[in-house]
Amino acid sequence: MRLISDQSILTLKGVTDACYRLGGGVTSFALLTRVGVSTLVKYSTLGERREDGSHEHGQTIIPLDIAIEADMRAGSPIILGQAVAELGFGLVPLEGRPAARQVTEADAHMVLAEAMDVSRAILEAGRDGRYDALEKRTICSEAREAIRALEQVIAGFEGAK
Repeated sequence: MRLISDQSILTLKGVTDACYRLGGGVTSFALLTRVGVSTLVKYSTLGERREDGSHEHGQTIIPLDIAIEADMRAGSPIILGQAVAELGFGLVPLEGRPAARQVTEADAHMVLAEAMDVSRAILEAGRDGRYDALEKRTICSEAREAIRALEQVIAGFEGAK
């Protein structure tokens, strides 16, 4: 019996998909890692339902080396952050790292635009009074993009300690 729950696997698959999207898509990421598109897709989807009720890729989780590469490509520890959260911990940026760049007016506009994307996704998806799986995935993906924009602002101010 595995120690990781089916819900944890599903959550990790969801954040893996979001990470691919933030990093420019699964097709472009496949060119930068050791596995192809079809294998990457297995890490972020359940696949087809089998006769016994299980899913084709239900137990397939992204390997650590590929998760690190995907997070690097996305610009933040999305997959690793969720994996650590599954253990009851959180990630903290290392002290003393220089800021990647100065915070500018463009950062303010990026934060606003990403937050508006989250708002728009929630409003559009909620028109019928409920959220289906695709709508939830879209909202979460937009929220992660907004979080990443906010983290870049924080890194710009706190990263240069």
